[in-house]
Amino acid sequence: MKVQFAAAAAVLLASTSLGYAADMAVKAPYAAPAAVWNWTGFYVGGHVGAGWGTTESTLTAINPGGAIPGGFAIAQNSRSGFLGGGQAGYNFQSGWAVFGVQGDIAGMDVKGTTPCLGGVASCTAKSDWLATVTGRFGGVVGDRTLVYVKGGAAWMHTDHSLNIPGGFGGPFGVGAVSSSSTTLGWVLGLGAEYAFDHNWSAFIEYDYIDFQKKNIAFDFSGLVGAPASASVDIKNKLSIAKVGLNYKFGGPVIARY
Repeated sequence: MKVQFAAAAAVLLASTSLGYAADMAVKAPYAAPAAVWNWTGFYVGGHVGAGWGTTESTLTAINPGGAIPGGFAIAQNSRSGFLGGGQAGYNFQSGWAVFGVQGDIAGMDVKGTTPCLGGVASCTAKSDWLATVTGRFGGVVGDRTLVYVKGGAAWMHTDHSLNIPGGFGGPFGVGAVSSSSTTLGWVLGLGAEYAFDHNWSAFIEYDYIDFQKKNIAFDFSGLVGAPASASVDIKNKLSIAKVGLNYKFGGPVIARY
């Protein structure tokens, strides 16, 4: 009887062990949690691009002489050139939506020259730096692509010059006067950004900027030998196309199951 009981216990123990081993064999191996991209965080980066636009100049007053009713259109310059600079910002992602704020600054060589004053002179406008502060809103498309719009304020510095060959004396019979302006405007843009690494992303963007009208003074005193100046309204518009890279601080988000 004792032999039969021991044999039954051995058979039961063996079958239990075999069943547990078979169950262990069919279980899936452990998989590490997957890294999921998230746009939340601070970032810095750089960009290059091209700019093009117009500068409209209107003579509003002459001293001595006084104001010119309605103004007198001097020129409309078509300008183009290259730019390059950097940006920094912060994004916050909630579901598919991404909210952010960004600041940009770029050096630029966007210039143009056109005949003015009835063809007796040439007018040149050359912009050398641009800065913007914008808010951004976008949506995640697919896994790692962000499509966004942006809007905010922009500042641009421009040098303006008026050259009159053979006029008013000066070296080689050329008269030249110049002035500069730093103008405030509004910017609207749209772009797309793709995260190709846990910290790195690349983007392409188009911006349109409309600057406020700014009145500047040209001093002709040195050319005519007597106090003389002209007041001119300047109106700038600018389009920008650029590409760039961003580095986001912090590691990837780990998915939890």
